[in-house]
Amino acid sequence: MGFSLSLRMPEDDYDEMEDRWEPVNEELLARFTNFVITEKIVGKIRAHQYADSLRFFGNDYLAQYEEGSLLDGLASFPSFVGNWFIRKAMWSDAKAVRANVEAFGLFIRVFEGWGEIEKAEFDRLNEILERNLEMWCLRADCYNNPELDVADLFDESGQWKDEMIRVNSKPKEPRIIPGTRSLALNLLLSAKVAKFCGIKPPELVKMANQEEWEGSVHSWFSNWRCEEAFGMRGTKEKVILVTNERSRYSVLIRIPGKDPKALLVAVHSAIMRSFDRFEVPRPVRVELAIRTLSGAARSLTSFQNQLMYHLDHLVDRRDFEFLDDLEIPLNDCPTKMYGRYEFPDRVFPGLCEEDPPFGSEVSPDVIVPFLN
Repeated sequence: MGFSLSLRMPEDDYDEMEDRWEPVNEELLARFTNFVITEKIVGKIRAHQYADSLRFFGNDYLAQYEEGSLLDGLASFPSFVGNWFIRKAMWSDAKAVRANVEAFGLFIRVFEGWGEIEKAEFDRLNEILERNLEMWCLRADCYNNPELDVADLFDESGQWKDEMIRVNSKPKEPRIIPGTRSLALNLLLSAKVAKFCGIKPPELVKMANQEEWEGSVHSWFSNWRCEEAFGMRGTKEKVILVTNERSRYSVLIRIPGKDPKALLVAVHSAIMRSFDRFEVPRPVRVELAIRTLSGAARSLTSFQNQLMYHLDHLVDRRDFEFLDDLEIPLNDCPTKMYGRYEFPDRVFPGLCEEDPPFGSEVSPDVIVPFLN
């Protein structure tokens, strides 16, 4: 199912077709929603969401490429949801694909029960949905993945390259090094983060009492700055932006409040996620030796201010499902580093390869007792 769709009809014909079939579709959808709500099959909100999905299929797709109502165009639904919807709808992620299939599956079940869809056709459509749903979701994921070139998803005739999509969509296994290693991290906390997480002296060490933040005594991986990004709506939780000083690579972590150890657990998890994303070899067990610092790092402060602006735009667009989905576009922005423009998501894995984070064992004096 690639680009081999019939040509879109002229505008006048489309308007005429829409005027003819929209009232029929609305009557079908009214019967459908009233039934599933009355019979308590789904709630009112879900029923109307299903109706909106089916309305888009009937009035925006069938009216352009077919002739007939929702019941007349049932056979066209796989082409719609597995191809056209993914390429044309701005909200076409895997979740939206599943929602469309759920709506259509319930629609044909209801109308088959009323005798308006033949049992053989109902069974055939159900078999198609069950067999293809996961592949359609993989297509949507790949089509919306900024790291993939959309042109690579199709062959010369415009057909989806499903085998390539299937291979690229397999979760990457972490590259594991046997044994246990340690990572020494200096977390530079802004005043907001320190206050929110409840970290204070003697746990919080003043930078004036430490070596220089950018001193050669630290490895490139050591220094990370934590700054409050935004609050989670409807909760007291905050999202913290954690940025590596050398590579400018950033991760996002979610913190519930005055719980220093929650900060450390989240930092650990985010760093492991970064290693796995770029297939950086890591030990079976990683122990973080962390010192929390307070102070200012002007280069990172100004850089994170720029990231905040970019992050606000990403959040406003609401085209992400999970917090770590925001990290990909966040690190795919060109940034001036050391006199030239670089992309953090290229610098970070490059540095991991050139100077791996897992080196010699950490000296005991780096470990802060209350954190370990």
